[in-house]
Amino acid sequence: MSDVKRIALFLDGTWNNVDDNTNVYRAKSLCNKSPEQLCYYSAGVGTQAGDHIAGGMFGIGINQEVLSAYEWLVDHYEPDARIFIFGFSRGAFTARSLAGFISICGLLKPGSPISLKQLYERYRKGKAEHSIRALAHIDDNDLSQEDKWLKRYSRPIPVWFQGVWDTVGALGVPLPWAPHISSEDFAFLETDLRINDTYAYHAMAIDEHREAFKPTLWQKQTPKQGDTYKPRDLADVEQRWFVGAHANVGGGYENDLLAQVPLQWLMNKAASHGLIFNSEVTLDGDEAGCPIRDSYAEMAHGLYEVVTLGKHYYRPIGTAPIDNGTSITTVINETIDASVFERWRKDSGYRPKNLADWGARHDVDPGQLSGNVSAADPALSVP
Repeated sequence: MSDVKRIALFLDGTWNNVDDNTNVYRAKSLCNKSPEQLCYYSAGVGTQAGDHIAGGMFGIGINQEVLSAYEWLVDHYEPDARIFIFGFSRGAFTARSLAGFISICGLLKPGSPISLKQLYERYRKGKAEHSIRALAHIDDNDLSQEDKWLKRYSRPIPVWFQGVWDTVGALGVPLPWAPHISSEDFAFLETDLRINDTYAYHAMAIDEHREAFKPTLWQKQTPKQGDTYKPRDLADVEQRWFVGAHANVGGGYENDLLAQVPLQWLMNKAASHGLIFNSEVTLDGDEAGCPIRDSYAEMAHGLYEVVTLGKHYYRPIGTAPIDNGTSITTVINETIDASVFERWRKDSGYRPKNLADWGARHDVDPGQLSGNVSAADPALSVP
């Protein structure tokens, strides 16, 4: 593995900075830096002076975050290098958008006649334009000048690894004084997995109750007729639930043992696929007793709770497939970490409604489970 160049990009969440010590920042700090392993870090949107509110509430800056990371990658990529992308919160959404940008448009060669601005405008058009892989099968005589240049000056490279903590897809909390800003403005961002995304892992928070922080899980659309892709192997793609609120899983709270568990999990996954860290994360063994933060009550000093009339949101676990008429939508490889069931057993006050509902649907007592299990079938143990 040492002769294969590795390039790791770390994209942090909204309003985070180095003082927050998120799991993204910690993973970046533990990542070995060498000529064979390069690292890029961005603190994320809403972290610079003047854009704290705009970036945090509305996702303004996500486009620039994607472009900045992409431009850095253009300058540092070498043929056959393995790309690792990490992110937390809206940084996870940005990370997945970057992977989608690369999958659809490829990676430009330095000095390309196509500018980044032009390429991103093409990306915004979505399916109205050919993907980099589709262009390979079209005769040049049938292509526009832009298509010809993209075919010649861009490379269809795979994203080797995606590791994200609690992807938040909603790009903003609706506010009456900013009706002109909508999540529809960002609908073109491609965050689904594609066939050239090799390995992908997602750590998710069971105990996050802000509806504005709904998680964006990887899903697949399976047509009822026609060709279908084979299911992704659990060893290659996994989305795992952990104890805690949003930042208990993505990191950022002081003295938080809970964040150690999903950090260790994703770092171990990355290491197993070739990324080199200077040291490992060791658990203390007291994680089951660590307090869970009430992010719902704490947000905006309690204002969010007032605005939402105290209505808690419970994230669904083990979502059943959805019939869309011509296709079926399913969540990809959803699992529950063993630490969740340990918490249930050791803490009599830990009875989250979404986990209890999941147990009732499957006729299982979470307290009787041990080890990691499939959310679709709790009888199925996973590594």
